[in-house]
Amino acid sequence: MLLIERDGIAAHASGFAYGGLFATTGAGIPGPVLPVAKECVVRHGALAAEIEELTGLGTGLRPTRTIEVAFDGARLDNLKRDAAWQVKEGFHVEVLGPEDVTNLEPAISPDVAGGAVHASHYEVDSYQYTFGLAGAFEKLGGQVRRATAASVTVDAGRATGVALSDGTHLPAGVVILATGPWAGSSEISGAPTLPVRPIKGEILRLEFPGASFSRRVTLDGFYLARKPDGMVWAGTTEEEVPGFDERPSDTARSSILEGVVRLSPAIESARLARHTACLRPVSADGLPIVGRAGGSGPAADSDGLFVANGAGKKGILLSPAIALMVAKLVMDDDEAAVPPPFRSDRFSR
Repeated sequence: MLLIERDGIAAHASGFAYGGLFATTGAGIPGPVLPVAKECVVRHGALAAEIEELTGLGTGLRPTRTIEVAFDGARLDNLKRDAAWQVKEGFHVEVLGPEDVTNLEPAISPDVAGGAVHASHYEVDSYQYTFGLAGAFEKLGGQVRRATAASVTVDAGRATGVALSDGTHLPAGVVILATGPWAGSSEISGAPTLPVRPIKGEILRLEFPGASFSRRVTLDGFYLARKPDGMVWAGTTEEEVPGFDERPSDTARSSILEGVVRLSPAIESARLARHTACLRPVSADGLPIVGRAGGSGPAADSDGLFVANGAGKKGILLSPAIALMVAKLVMDDDEAAVPPPFRSDRFSR
């Protein structure tokens, strides 16, 4: 097996994402993503052990708690409603009043009206996780090649390989396209164009002394969380930008700081150590796209051509399940391995 990687392992969103394994929130939750997300939290534990055994590398997998706060009664009522279905699904979540919340995290704004504490959350270090996967792949006989794919080659209705930008042709019995936010572009000639758009997300890494935010604290899409190296991560943004622009922006930095200062006024004194940005691949309906290649393009509907894309902010969490779906489809021709809401042909239907 051969992996073609244009810019290096973990050079984009897979290396800069927060790495949250949160099965309680996100597109399709509650909904079709929920059972897969719950399964993946368990799978990450087994996968972390396998990666370490094969490579000696850790993934940074660890349990974490999230405090989802509310500043008014209406938002607190929403948290209570969410907690009700989450408890029924087996998650450990508890709704607390303002004093209990500030006792857990004294740095939170005193204006807080309450919050929900999630004890079923986990996270990985996305950079370590992605590098560990690549290392395990190589240990099992795979090869990683840094190159740029220029086109998918097709003969008699079947994908026969990939042509590189330097003119080299790499023959293959099966081609799997996992091109992330570029899946909606015509970057690779002959590849099907999928309904995937790049959504830019930015994160700040802050130096803030003490032990505050050892529990991840969130409000209206913004969060503060201390990572094992002591840095406090502050995020995030969701922005549709033209031209696959991955440059950090002043506008995003200001937006994040404004959001997290409302969450915790004390964080205003933190020092900005690093500002990162990446592009998330988000499908038209927010759900992953897995299966035989469809869409449009000369190679669309070719035998031996498959796609795995569109997981958005859930890419790290859902990666073990998506990989297994593709493997069963390719190796066993098992169409049932892919849940209907994820199947690549749903857009053509």
